[in-house]
Amino acid sequence: MSRALVIIDVQANVFDEPRAYRIDEVAALLDRKAAEARAAGAPVIFIQHEEAGCEWERGTPGWEFHPSLAPRHGDTVIAKSFCDGFRDTEFAATLDRLGVDGIVVGGYASDFCVDTTVRAAASRGIPTTVIADGHTTSERPHLPAADVVRHHTWVWSRFDAPVSVAAAKDIAF
Repeated sequence: MSRALVIIDVQANVFDEPRAYRIDEVAALLDRKAAEARAAGAPVIFIQHEEAGCEWERGTPGWEFHPSLAPRHGDTVIAKSFCDGFRDTEFAATLDRLGVDGIVVGGYASDFCVDTTVRAAASRGIPTTVIADGHTTSERPHLPAADVVRHHTWVWSRFDAPVSVAAAKDIAF
C-alpha cells in the first residue's frame, strides 16, 4: 500500500492568541513525520483552509503556513473552503494521480476539518490512520480542547470503517 501524509490546516492563525492546544508540539511532530515521509518517498500533502472575511482569508497573514510547518519543494498543497478536504477540491484526484491508496492524517481542528476529512476518506473506502498525538483544536465554549482531542481520538479508534489511530512513533511510511 502506498500512503501519503496529509497535514490539515496547520496555518499561521492557529499559532496566534488564543493558540490552539499543544500547537507547537503538534507542529513539531508533524514536521518530523513529513521529513520521514519524504525520506521514504511518500507524498506529503498540505490541505490549506481558506474562507473570505475571517482569519482564514486567502492572502492574509493568518492564512499562510506557519514557518515551523510549511510545505517543501515536491509537496502538494490543496486549497479547500469546507471542513471536508475532499469537497470541491482536487484531493481525491491528487491521491489517484500519486498512486496513493491510504492516508496518514494529522492537523487542525480535530473536531472540524480533521474529523470531517477522516470521515470523508472512510466513506470512500480509503484506509486512514489518524496520528493520535498529531491533531489538535482550540478551546470550545462547552469543552476544553484537551477533551475534544481525547474524544475524537477515541471515536476514530472505534470506527467500523478503514480508520485506525496510532501514535506517531508507531507509524512508518
